[in-house]
Amino acid sequence: MFDFTFDWSKELETGDELIDQQHKEIFQIGRNIEQLIVRECIGVQVHELLSIVCELREYVSYHFYSEEAIMRQYDYSDYENHVNKHLKLKEYIMNIYCPALGKNPLQELKKIKEMMQSWVFNHILIEDVKITKEIQEKRK
Repeated sequence: MFDFTFDWSKELETGDELIDQQHKEIFQIGRNIEQLIVRECIGVQVHELLSIVCELREYVSYHFYSEEAIMRQYDYSDYENHVNKHLKLKEYIMNIYCPALGKNPLQELKKIKEMMQSWVFNHILIEDVKITKEIQEKRK
């Protein structure tokens, strides 16, 4: 996976204000991870690591719940497939092994960042854009 920074830009917008706002929050978590990686986790405290994992778990769960409610509201045609993709990411995030993160934070944070980058390019920019296009058509 190529490297990029978690800086929001117009090209990342799906066209749905609520979904985009929530994606920006996920990018903020990614930015926090980047900052720890940039400083090579020097001086990182266990509570910082746990805070990031908890925030990622909570916010992704909240975002998926919200996005799935929107898809149900508009009877999104690919709902089940999309939800299954959410479940796979949620499972990954819920299974982040915190003792390994505490033992080797730099290596583990790089894995989490790589997963988040993959999610941005394979899900947000493709799958979430499909949702908003279909919803916009149904709103007309």
